[in-house]
Amino acid sequence: MGMRLRWRSVMIYTSIFLCIIIIFGWRQMLDENLVDLHTCPACYGQSHCSSMFEKETFNRNIRLTSYSQVKYMNYINIKNVYYAKFGEEHVVLKKLAHDSELREIDEKFCKASKLPHNCNVSQAIKIIVTRAGNDIFQVIRNNKVLFEESDAVKCSHDRNILKLYEAFARTDSGPYHIHHFLTMLAVNMEPLLIMTHYQKWFPRIIGTCGRMLIEEYVGPTLTQLGATSWIRRADYARQLLEMARELSDGEFHLYMTDVSLDNFAVDSSGKVKMIDAEDLIIVDSAVNDLDASEHVNDGFGCRDCLSYSIEDLCSHRYSDHNYFAVCKGMLSSSSFSEDIPEGLLHSPPDWVAADYPSLLPLVEECASHPEDVHNYSKPRRKESAVKLHSLLSKILRT
Repeated sequence: MGMRLRWRSVMIYTSIFLCIIIIFGWRQMLDENLVDLHTCPACYGQSHCSSMFEKETFNRNIRLTSYSQVKYMNYINIKNVYYAKFGEEHVVLKKLAHDSELREIDEKFCKASKLPHNCNVSQAIKIIVTRAGNDIFQVIRNNKVLFEESDAVKCSHDRNILKLYEAFARTDSGPYHIHHFLTMLAVNMEPLLIMTHYQKWFPRIIGTCGRMLIEEYVGPTLTQLGATSWIRRADYARQLLEMARELSDGEFHLYMTDVSLDNFAVDSSGKVKMIDAEDLIIVDSAVNDLDASEHVNDGFGCRDCLSYSIEDLCSHRYSDHNYFAVCKGMLSSSSFSEDIPEGLLHSPPDWVAADYPSLLPLVEECASHPEDVHNYSKPRRKESAVKLHSLLSKILRT
């Protein structure tokens, strides 16, 4: 009886699935509807639309691959990330936000332009830009609600925006480049940041079409590589520490606020890159009134999550935040990863443990929290991170 009921349930679900396919079709089409081309110029640009819609030569085509070809998967693909091939190159297509978030942005554009809430968003952004005299700073000041979720404006450092705009204008000089820039700034600053800062740590941007960004496909994530050899994981850890140092020491500091191992991937040459760059705080270190003392992330709010104060990050010339994020979030024995809770450097070989006994203590020292039982003073994460990087480099040379 039980077997019969289970078989009946399988048949019912299968029938429902087949009905959905029949009614809505199974093949995902890479067309103007998918990329929301009708929203332009309230979009990211149109540099590669011809590669999506004009099927003249194989090498110029962008074609969906894997499960991205199945329309039904849209019910699961809430992040709006699609996999494709551009000629022979594997690429990733990103809408940079959930559908619900894009609808909210459109409503904000309509409200800011004083048009009805379900207005033509392409008309709305034209009104907003024209009223501000094509001045991006005037648009931002007059429409703070539009950009309140953007990490690019969290520090209120005008030069942050200027640098992003100057880099973007070098890639898009068309009549609507201001509109495209402001749309990206409101929706997701990832492409703007990648175009401007520390490009070796991010995927290469290939182009845009409507509300779709085309990026290079990097490779498997660190989560997927959690079971690879310890030596390889040690090299990934070394690179993460280098990333933390470079993002913290440049003219513009980028502070990571989401260090999930799923947000980092490794390319075919073994290089680690950040594949989700939405959650980064930008600090202009040249601002005159910044506190010259080093800010130490005090981990307020919780011991097992990446807590931080935007006000503290924005008001200091230096911070150990990135070292804390990398060491605590990804390398330590109490990392934030559900898939690799013991950290990326788990299970070192016996010879490493014997020859380099300070390795794991350095990891925990770099990841230390002010409320740790055995930690009675402020953490010295930067110093520990430098020693840890040196030790990993030494091990990798042996």
